[in-house]
Amino acid sequence: MKTLMIRGYLVLTLAAMSLVPNAPPALGATIETNDETGWKLYTNPRFEFSFRYPDDWRLGNPLPGGIGVTLFPSIEHSLVALSGHMNMVSGSSQDGRQTLEEFAASHRRVITGLYDKKKMEITWQKDANTALAGFPAKRLTFTYQDDRRNTMLEIHIFSLGRNEGRGVRIKMPADRTAQLMPTIRRMLKSYEGGRDQNAVSPIVPKGRD
Repeated sequence: MKTLMIRGYLVLTLAAMSLVPNAPPALGATIETNDETGWKLYTNPRFEFSFRYPDDWRLGNPLPGGIGVTLFPSIEHSLVALSGHMNMVSGSSQDGRQTLEEFAASHRRVITGLYDKKKMEITWQKDANTALAGFPAKRLTFTYQDDRRNTMLEIHIFSLGRNEGRGVRIKMPADRTAQLMPTIRRMLKSYEGGRDQNAVSPIVPKGRD
């Protein structure tokens, strides 16, 4: 059951690869006009998180269920997907839900399994503690060779509250990291988490009575 719930979050890992980059945002997503910095503001209608992004980045289709959106920088084969997810899996936290460490371990296992099925060997870097929207977060980083034999870099960052979490998936050619990461860091600096991730949900975590 835990694997199924984590796969629900990891829908962004698979679906983002096939999104239509020029499709308009749906499900009530708010896109404001450029501010004085020349960046646009995206606000997610379901989880209420928001962030600014460069005007020349293409906005893709909403992720399934309206959980987030994928952005496509001008660098070929790169993307940044941002999403929200529920913390409904049972775990060892005080509220009977998954801890951040448990979620990270499950996330890593699912990613490894997905790439194993594609017969792509991935190399994990050391996990790092960070923050996202004011919440403690984990950063998972790995590299692999795609079907064009290019070395790709992926970074997954996620936070986890009592009820909800937020996630960011970054994918790019490894040799374009120095070019793209300063812009991504600036974008993440503008990120706001939206509604309270610690709000108590009436939904009982999976695996509990």
